[in-house]
Amino acid sequence: MADEKASNRQDAEELERYSVFSAASKWCIVAMVSYAAWFSTLTSFIYYPAIHELAQTFAVSIDKINLTITSYMAMATVAPTLLGDAADVLGRRPVYVLALSLYIGANIGIVLSNSYAALVGLRVLQALAISGKLSILS
Repeated sequence: MADEKASNRQDAEELERYSVFSAASKWCIVAMVSYAAWFSTLTSFIYYPAIHELAQTFAVSIDKINLTITSYMAMATVAPTLLGDAADVLGRRPVYVLALSLYIGANIGIVLSNSYAALVGLRVLQALAISGKLSILS
């Protein structure tokens, strides 16, 4: 009887300690991941007020700037499938770190881009990198 109680107590302790992270570390990780996942929505909508400015800067029509939005949205629909499959094969952490690094690189590239073609390509890369976050995090 005493051995059974000790075994149950040990099982209960193991269930409580299923993670090496402390409670504060868990909250910090959840906050950082949630903040990064929010970027997908932010990136798609923050672009709209700058459409006229971008058209003037790149000397293209507003329709061509709208194509960058369309290409972003098209890639954003495919990206969760691609990143989700990659996370299943390679693991969540490496795919998450790679995707976040690509996203930061794409943002820096967009800021420094001087051509319309670079803008379109970097917007597609931006969507690929950030839109799959929710499939990795779920």
